[in-house]
Amino acid sequence: MKLMKLISSDKLLISLVALIAVGMSFIYLGKGPETPAQSIQANSAATAVSTTNTKIGALEKELENKLQANILQMEGVGKVQVSVSFATGLKNEYARNENVTKRTSKETDKTGGTRETTEVTENNQVVMPNGLSQPVMVMEDRPEVAGVLVIAEGARDPKVREGIHTAVQTLLNIPSARITVVPMGGT
Repeated sequence: MKLMKLISSDKLLISLVALIAVGMSFIYLGKGPETPAQSIQANSAATAVSTTNTKIGALEKELENKLQANILQMEGVGKVQVSVSFATGLKNEYARNENVTKRTSKETDKTGGTRETTEVTENNQVVMPNGLSQPVMVMEDRPEVAGVLVIAEGARDPKVREGIHTAVQTLLNIPSARITVVPMGGT
């Protein structure tokens, strides 16, 4: 019984020291604990900077802006924020110079046996215009949309929410399950 009290008091002491250390680190750094909203805002700002520096990030931002501009024109929507994420990257198909050479040879040995050999040579090179470092592109497909989140002031009204949902589904030709429309909270 005495051993249990000793172990219990050690755990309490360790917990107390850890709590004091955490509190002191906040004081030492000169800032108190972040609110969840500050933490989310800081993370989203860092993510926005890193994703817009890529082609995919730029495409996501372009699509978000187009959707937002269209949704803002709808009656009763109010303020809108749109987030789009892609499931795949850009798909590019380049022109190729395909050349297949097939050569067959027959050999006969001294005993009358024959051997036939077929040699196939394939040359599949990407077409590069003279003096340029970029290959000739035949086709470029946009990435597949993984999901869309629309946060709108007017989304509290079921008719407005349904209208936004239908508009996004129509514009992007994606399944309904990939679209979420929620009302905007207040801060």
